[in-house]
Amino acid sequence: MPREAAARQPLCADIDGFSLHAAVRVEAHDRKRLEQLCRYITRPALSDERVQVNAAGQVELKLKTPWRDGTTHLVMTPLVFMQRLAALVPRPRLHLIRFHGVLAPNAKLRPLVVPQGPARTEQSTEPTAAAEREIETAEARPARISWARLLKRVFELTCSTAPTAAPGN
Repeated sequence: MPREAAARQPLCADIDGFSLHAAVRVEAHDRKRLEQLCRYITRPALSDERVQVNAAGQVELKLKTPWRDGTTHLVMTPLVFMQRLAALVPRPRLHLIRFHGVLAPNAKLRPLVVPQGPARTEQSTEPTAAAEREIETAEARPARISWARLLKRVFELTCSTAPTAAPGN
């Protein structure tokens, strides 16, 4: 259900119970806000305060808001609870974000709304042609950075030994 106090800010939407705030951004030097944003996006699916085990050994899940029929808690066996939690875990090696409509990968209008790379000039002299070939080969290579280096970059960690990516990865 839509919230009663819907956000009327630019680049914000509140549709069908989901809110999107595209205006949220963090400057590169603002480490406190970066940590706050990382904590927000990595928060667990359920709060520890909402899940309890009753005397019979069943799991009680307190709902955030009561359902229309007045239900405030869900009671289930631990196995059923674990099955429902496991259903929330995305399958491995799949993208977590699915784009639909104009942002879908094969949408006809996608090139009109997605920014493209810088336009190249058609001047070809010997030195610039060699430089362009070098740039094209560099662009064709996928740039992979190890997780340790990414964490170091994001959180400004100082690691004495940062593992490097294996050849071919």
